[in-house]
Order: sequence, then C-alpha cells, then structure tokens
Amino acid sequence: MDDYTLVVDTVGLDERTWIDNVGRPHSDELKIEETFHRVNHDLMELTMTITDPKMYPKPWVPLNKFPMRLQPAWFDIREMICSPSEAIEYNKTVADQAADK
Repeated sequence: MDDYTLVVDTVGLDERTWIDNVGRPHSDELKIEETFHRVNHDLMELTMTITDPKMYPKPWVPLNKFPMRLQPAWFDIREMICSPSEAIEYNKTVADQAADK
C-alpha cells in the first residue's frame, strides 16, 4: 500500500442482515474489504470486495473504483442504521430525546 490508500476489513456481521438493498443474503463468514484510494484533493475511489465462502463460490466486487467527490461545506451525510438492535439503541439515546425538544 501507499500513503494514499486505506484498507478496511469488516467481519462479524449479523447474518440476519442483507448485503444490499436488493436483499442479497450472507452468512456469518461474510468479510467485506473496502479500499479507499485518494486520487487527488477532490477525488477518492472506493473498491469493495465481498467474500463469503458459505454463500458465494468466489469473492466478488460490487464497487470498483467508485468515485467519491469532495462535497460543499453545507453538505451532510444521512445517518444509516445497520441492524434492528442498533435502531432500538439509536432511538433510545438520540432520536427519542431529540423529538422531545
């Protein structure tokens, strides 16, 4: 690797979830490798590799050099909830309290 690349390996995901919005299933052996590569000041590329030997015969790449561009200062990213248990905890600690204000 180089000074402009970050690799993130994710394991231990809840097998009750889906890989994506289409509903692709996964097992408890799912591993996701995300490679973030800074091309220049305004552009980063994301490559994602899915490995799950119980569900898929070989690793596959759903995103290959997906461009991620620098956004304006006013831009905000919407928070996403990954699992039902996280949604419950988020509602208890953040959402319910914010709704009371």
